[in-house]
Amino acid sequence: MEISGEILNEIRLFANSVVLGAGLTFVYDGWIICRKVFKHNTFMVSLEDLSFWLFTAIVVFLALREQNNGVLRWFLVVGAGIGMLLYKSGISRFYVNYLSKAIQHLVVYIKRIAYFVFKPIKIAKKHVNSGFLQANNGIKKVTIMLKNRLTVCIKWFTIALCKHNGENGDLHNEEET
Repeated sequence: MEISGEILNEIRLFANSVVLGAGLTFVYDGWIICRKVFKHNTFMVSLEDLSFWLFTAIVVFLALREQNNGVLRWFLVVGAGIGMLLYKSGISRFYVNYLSKAIQHLVVYIKRIAYFVFKPIKIAKKHVNSGFLQANNGIKKVTIMLKNRLTVCIKWFTIALCKHNGENGDLHNEEET
């Protein structure tokens, strides 16, 4: 008893939809791992979910177009659901938990290495900033001192002009006339 080519094609489509469902769930678990490693606010989680579902829609559309001329059949949806359930009940929990913990440990080590590598730069920056701060304070002091001296000079010059020209700004004093 031979199975017709059409039935074999339907079985292949079903198997592909099971694999596609498992693959999409695997990709979503990658998003979950990123969320566990790097904390996200509600807006970023929503944005990531939206982008995932857009990605999923495009992938499913392209897969349907390639394998079944774009025709959606219920057994393909059921196959994708079965693939998702098999993946979720199988390795998903271990994959998410262990990989997220491994990445968290890796991030901690990278932070430690970065702290060790960039510590001399941080110290140098602190000294450079301190030097600039001291120079800036010195410039401010000199500026204030010059401003005060200039103010005093302007006052002396104003007093000298008033004495020379008289109170009204005349060239002669009233006593002389």
